[in-house]
Amino acid sequence: MDGAIIEVCSGDTAFTIVPENEPTISIEIIVERIEKSGFSCSLRSKFCHTFQGKFEMTLYPSGRLLVRAPDIETANQIAELHIGEWLAS
Repeated sequence: MDGAIIEVCSGDTAFTIVPENEPTISIEIIVERIEKSGFSCSLRSKFCHTFQGKFEMTLYPSGRLLVRAPDIETANQIAELHIGEWLAS
């Protein structure tokens, strides 16, 4: 995945998507974009935002995204959305 590193964690049931660069837009804009993609923000704090939907996700201020997904292919699809749309300037 260009623009991010995907790390496997929690016994292949969760993946961390780490962007090469921190976001240049506000976290609220990113949250809004994720919500428009069909996820519901269930927790908003200065430390992280959590989302419910097809997958559980946690977004951190650095742009790092933790995704509970069934496989690496799904994590790659979420990473493409994250880097290409949600974090896009």
